[in-house]
Amino acid sequence: MKMKKNLFVVALISILVVVSMAACTRSATTKQPGEATATSEIPFPIATVDPNQRLTEIVQQTQAAQEPPSQPQEVTPEGPAEATPIIVVTDTPVPQPTTTLPVLPTLSRPETYTLQKGEWPICIARRYNLDLNAFFSANNLNMNSRPAEGTVLKIPATGTWTSGPRSLKAHPADYTVKAGDTIYSIACDFGDVDPMAIAVANNLQAPYTLKPGDVIRIP
Repeated sequence: MKMKKNLFVVALISILVVVSMAACTRSATTKQPGEATATSEIPFPIATVDPNQRLTEIVQQTQAAQEPPSQPQEVTPEGPAEATPIIVVTDTPVPQPTTTLPVLPTLSRPETYTLQKGEWPICIARRYNLDLNAFFSANNLNMNSRPAEGTVLKIPATGTWTSGPRSLKAHPADYTVKAGDTIYSIACDFGDVDPMAIAVANNLQAPYTLKPGDVIRIP
């Protein structure tokens, strides 16, 4: 019995040895991925030359060697550049239209004056720079007198206005005509303005008609 057991152990050891040797042999002979074999050869590319191309290159090199060197081109020096004339453009002044102002009549002191619509004695005294008392005395008037339109008044040759300012409103000015206005009544409103000067300044012709809403110039 003991003899059989020993034989079994020896046989088992032998099998293990054989298996181990087989594994080592297989590992040594197995080629790893990417590993080059000892007998593998590295291919080398073989360069090929076209005979016709080589012949053309030899001919071109021969012709280049026989050609004389090129001569440098002669550069002719240029003279100084001509100056370009500068043209200065100036603005031509445009003539401005001239405005011709009307020539206003000179207010002179007449010998008599005929009252017009919208006038009263005191405004005549202011207009002609008269002494008020002398003017009233020459015409038998007073502050309450209201002579009718068309009354002829005497104008004293001497004396000046001394009863306050002759001008009642500032002028030159624009004036908007109201109903019932005449150039004579408007002249009285301003005090020292001549009605004929209003007519000339506004290109009015006799009978110097005005319409309400018209804007006229008071000189």
